[in-house]
Amino acid sequence: MRPGLFVAVALLIGVAFAFVTPPFEVPDEQNHFWRTLAIGRGHFLSNGGPDSVPVVRSTQNFVWILSRTEPRETLGEKLRIAASLPYDGASGGTVRFAAWYTPLPYLAQSFLAALPLRPMIVFYGGRVANLFVAVILIALAIHEAPEYGGIFAAAALLPMSLYELASLSADAATIALAWLFTALLLVARRRAWVVALAGFALALCKPAYFMIALLAFVAPFRWRGRMAIIAATAAGTLLSIAAASRGAYNPRAGLPVDAAAQIRCIAADPMQFGGVALHDMVTNGRFYIEEMIGRFGANEIKLSPFAVAVEIALLTGVALTAGTALPGRTRMAAVAIAAMTFFGILLSQYLIWSIVCSDAIEGVQGRYFLEILPLFLASISLPRVRWRVSSWVIVAAAIVCNGVALLTLTRHFWWA
Repeated sequence: MRPGLFVAVALLIGVAFAFVTPPFEVPDEQNHFWRTLAIGRGHFLSNGGPDSVPVVRSTQNFVWILSRTEPRETLGEKLRIAASLPYDGASGGTVRFAAWYTPLPYLAQSFLAALPLRPMIVFYGGRVANLFVAVILIALAIHEAPEYGGIFAAAALLPMSLYELASLSADAATIALAWLFTALLLVARRRAWVVALAGFALALCKPAYFMIALLAFVAPFRWRGRMAIIAATAAGTLLSIAAASRGAYNPRAGLPVDAAAQIRCIAADPMQFGGVALHDMVTNGRFYIEEMIGRFGANEIKLSPFAVAVEIALLTGVALTAGTALPGRTRMAAVAIAAMTFFGILLSQYLIWSIVCSDAIEGVQGRYFLEILPLFLASISLPRVRWRVSSWVIVAAAIVCNGVALLTLTRHFWWA
């Protein structure tokens, strides 16, 4: 897959997602909107617990109009009213929101939030800016690791990927940087400091994917370069954890959710958590795969089984026929890192979203595994396979499956 072809297809479909998906219908997008506005106004870190920031009246009205249920209005009517709101500069009060992440994954969308623009322009402009930066970063991953370009392109053109990339979510930058970091480690053509910088940036987005850096131990870098990559990723992870700790609070008020108490519970009986994690994987694994390919809204809008099956077949075919099999040590490391990251995500949700000592893990969504999808797919590539999935097959599948996804969103939100 040529980077230019990927950029053209991803931006074309991604812009469609940006405007077909109504405001705040991507998970946690209203929270990401407030965080974007805060950073655009120079407020970078939480004051402690849920953050707060004053917003102008027109921006607060913008959110209120789009979320109100009375009077009864169609989505088009709400958007027409919201589009007419000017930037008025008048104080509209203070809003509260979660500030789990550092400012880095919000930089693209925050540039517009710093300008005195209509709320509608800030919102949709932020979505498009987020999409553009993420697509360019993924194109760089394809350019750096052309051997695995089909894998990165197929993963990036999944309906769920483009749905996230074309939103205000911090997931867009996280996904793109995770894939760029993976590409740089798989091929190891750049100087170690470049790879270390990518690892540092990824860790500043979300600390859950820091184990990708362990690929440095099997990459052909000198020992000093390996240590630089690990150290940079560790430093970013520590900063990210510090930011998350500063903004930590119980997101499920009224329920016994406490990370410190959960850690004590796991320490007292680690086998109990192991059993819970294994049960979750067996019980929900199929749903995580479906969600990773396409579940929209509040996870209630399903992509058709046909499109899911097409995407699974495409990802499998692209992976098996990548044409360049990983060396044995690298393959084993990739599988181990993907597995450890999977269980790390389960652990993180057990800590911050599940009831203390619960026998179930709550809050896990398939989209959390997109960041490690190309690494896993590269790990199953077969040696000495001459036939490859054509770039045009990937593009055709993307057009068909994303067309189905966009039609599904249109029917759910616009024709209701």
